[in-house]
This record gives sequence, C-alpha cells and structure tokens, in this order.
Amino acid sequence: MRILVAGGGLGGLAAAVALGGRGHHVLVLEPRLHFLGRAAGVQLTPRTLRLLGLLGVGEAVRDRSLTIDDLRFMDGVSGDRLARDPLFAWDLNTSTPLASAHHLDLYEPLLDACEELDSVSLCPGSEVVDHYQHAESVVVALADGREITGDALVLTRERPAVYSTVVPTELIADLWDADAATYWVGEDWHVSHYPLPDYRYVALSAVHHRSTGHILDDRADLEQVLAAFPDIGYLARNVLTTGRHWRLSGARDHAPMIRRGDRVARVGGASNRHWPLETADVEQTLADVAALATSWDISCGSVRRWFAGYAAHRDEHAARVAAMMRF
Repeated sequence: MRILVAGGGLGGLAAAVALGGRGHHVLVLEPRLHFLGRAAGVQLTPRTLRLLGLLGVGEAVRDRSLTIDDLRFMDGVSGDRLARDPLFAWDLNTSTPLASAHHLDLYEPLLDACEELDSVSLCPGSEVVDHYQHAESVVVALADGREITGDALVLTRERPAVYSTVVPTELIADLWDADAATYWVGEDWHVSHYPLPDYRYVALSAVHHRSTGHILDDRADLEQVLAAFPDIGYLARNVLTTGRHWRLSGARDHAPMIRRGDRVARVGGASNRHWPLETADVEQTLADVAALATSWDISCGSVRRWFAGYAAHRDEHAARVAAMMRF
C-alpha cells in the first residue's frame, strides 16, 4: 500500500518508520529543501520514551538524553509553587524517568531509521497544499503544481508557534535552579526551562496555548518575546530576560486541511491544553503513530476499517485524558 505523509518533522518520520516497517511504501513529503531538526530542547515524558522504544529508536534517544529528577510547577503570575504538578501526575510512578534532550537527539535517530528502510522515500521540496479523494485513492496537490496519488494520507501537526532559546548555565547559576525542569503556568501560556544533556545549556521556551503553528523560523529579540506575554509575573519575566538569541518557530498545521473522507488521518496535536504544549505535542504525536500502526494490524487490510478504528481510538484517548485532568 502506498502511504503519503505530509510533513517531515518528528511526527512524519515516526509515522514513516512505523508504517514502512509494516511493509507499506511510504512517501514523506517535506516542504523544506532538507530534512533538518531544530536547535531547541525537548522534554521526554516516560510515555514518550516508551513510544520511541516501540519505533526501535528508544535506546538511541535515551543514550543521548539527560534524566531529570526534579519537576516543578509555578504560578506564572504570582510566582507561587503550585500544590499539584498536573503534567505527569499519573505517569511518574514508573521506572522510566523524565528526561530532556536536544531536538536533534530525537530527529536524527528517526531520520536514520527512515533511511535504513527501503520502503520509505524521503521527498524534500514537496509542500502539500491540498488533497482530494477518489473512490480507492487520495491525491495530494503540491505547491509546485505536482500531484501525487496514494492509497492513504497521513497529515501531521506537531507543535504550536513557540519562542525558544538556550541559555549558558553559567549565566543563570545564581538566579534559579538549573537542574530542575520548571514550568511557569499562566491562564493561556507557559514558560519552561530545563537542563540539556551536556549541562552547559538550559533550554528556555515560551508559548501561548492558542497560538497557531505554521512554517516559520525567524529570529526574535527579547523585547518581542516580552511583548507577547504582557500579563506575565515578575519572577517568570525575569526568567525570560536571561534569554538573548531567541527564535520564533512553528510547524505547518495540516489539520484545517482535513475534510470528510475515509483515507485521511491526522496525527499530533496535544489532547490536553493543561500540558506544556511543546512537550505534550511530541508525546501525543508518538501516541497517535503507535495507535495508527496498531489499528492497521487489526484492520485485515481494509483502509476504511483501519482509519475508522484509529479515529475511534483517538476519541477514546482524548476523553480519558480529559477525565483524568479534572482536578
């Protein structure tokens, strides 16, 4: 079966590994001219690490990551520590620790896994702008006017627009604890910082929960970052001022492109907005990829049954997470 994957980010590569490993011919359609990771940090939840293990890259990622023992949630306005840490409340009682890594520490093992599979074709310079379905196929339209036909289409959404930077640890050693993963939570935003594997740098990011992701990678100055968070509290604002070389980045969200049909599936998109989004989107994307692969295994080769089962699984998961997060 020929599977088209729109987007060569973490979600697109993970889907290619999972489906290519099951014998499908997978075309990963990436709008950029090269398959590249980002110069940013990534938090790895226990579940994220387990899901990477299912893709065969868990050990490679774990070897390049840093275990984090201290997780803190702070009120981003008042500066008070929150009584309950909502992020991983039901998942920290496992033997798998919370960890941090560079984005490349996830991206490169997944890219290597794709390149090792003869069933996966990486297609840079191929931006998907639209799609439509025939009775037994789906066609994607590319920005350069080409059209590509497949048996099914996977659309990806991985992260919102986020301001990110890395700060030399030596510059903040006397200001706040660089060894802990800390989240400053506002009404519809959060700021996060955590150490990276070499301990020389701390990853620092800020994101609005309602921001719209799209393809961008622009420099941003500190004034621009502070202006984007006008209601941030004094202590959290001081954290932001430690950053100097900011970037505003985001991924194309293909979700609005989805129309009714039985040969198109979406992976990614945080299922719970209480979570820090750049962490939750990675976990949710990998969980969706695992569910997509499992749904194929029990579909008896029917695309309609495959994607119907996958959609039902996503709905059930979203309801379960929403129920657990009522506190």
